[in-house]
Amino acid sequence: MKLPYYNEQTIYLIELALCEGIGPVMGRHLLQYFGNPEAIFCSSISALQEISGLRSSQITSIVNGAKCVQAKAIMQQHESLNILCITLLDAAYPYRLKEFADAPLVLFYKGELEWNAKRVIGVVGTRKPTPVGRAMVVQMITDLQELDVVVVSGMAYGIDVIAHETALQCKIPTWAVLAHGLEKIYPSDHQQFARKMLMEKGGLISEFPAYTPINPNFFPRRNRIVAGLCDALLVIESGVRGGSMITASIAHGYSRDVFAIPGRPIDKNAEGCNFLIQKNMASLCVSTQDIVERMNWDSFDKPLFDKSKKCPSPKKTVRQFELFDSLSPTEKQVMEWIVAGNDNSNSMVRQQKWSATAISVALLDLELKGLIAAVPGNQYQIISAFYPS
Repeated sequence: MKLPYYNEQTIYLIELALCEGIGPVMGRHLLQYFGNPEAIFCSSISALQEISGLRSSQITSIVNGAKCVQAKAIMQQHESLNILCITLLDAAYPYRLKEFADAPLVLFYKGELEWNAKRVIGVVGTRKPTPVGRAMVVQMITDLQELDVVVVSGMAYGIDVIAHETALQCKIPTWAVLAHGLEKIYPSDHQQFARKMLMEKGGLISEFPAYTPINPNFFPRRNRIVAGLCDALLVIESGVRGGSMITASIAHGYSRDVFAIPGRPIDKNAEGCNFLIQKNMASLCVSTQDIVERMNWDSFDKPLFDKSKKCPSPKKTVRQFELFDSLSPTEKQVMEWIVAGNDNSNSMVRQQKWSATAISVALLDLELKGLIAAVPGNQYQIISAFYPS
């Protein structure tokens, strides 16, 4: 990969982003005031003192950074690590993100990213998803494979990495926004996905230069980039606190379309999604079609659900067939009844093959195994991603 030439403007912008106490908001204000990044570092202390809101410690940081020592060192590190960068002043800087006052002055990245892709959807959720949540991620992303989308998430355990993995299996470009430098992958278990993303026209993104240590305070900053890069954000299973709720709140504040999959009030993993829907911060979503219609994504495309191309769900078949083969006779019969359309316990009892108690126990066991899900009206449905076909 041929790295772009780091011109003076880029070096000064990197240094500005690294100045202690100068965040994206003040950095953009300084750029607007002085006209270009070099002028900020060449200005006198008295000129800097005229800037409203600029503290003495920030002025000292700017003065000390005039020779761009930090930026030049990072430039050399990044060249050896094949890390690229794009700045707020570059024409190709993602327009979706650029509109916000707190957009990063500099984004570091790896991969072939089409920053201004036609459609970008963010997918976030709990680190400990249920089988139903896992299946929903697979189904929702699989249904988007015809629509020329990019899937963006944060490479965390759970919903995030399932979204990345499913996108890879469906040949959908996927971006991971990280809260640390790009010389490493955290969690380290996800290095395999990072490598695949770089091979499949995806990418890794961070506002932090290489060798930035992991800091819990950086994750909310990462979440705002996820929210800002996407047209729509989908929340699949979340408690009322955590990173996915922070991302959803930021996306709502950014006037992004937020979608949440509802769940039963007694389920901890449904509390966050239900809260977002209840507070009108997210639209209720039960299928990909809800997103497509709200976003008007299929207006000029072929119909969404073209089944001529199918994408296998991650790690599919072996585990799922083993699950099905291990079912008891009652459980297998109940699965067959649901597939045939007898999708509530009363209709199953009328078959006069098993007692109401046996059927109730089988339904509970199947739900715990993640093969079926209860839906309103005392009915059940097969979780398609876990049912062998």
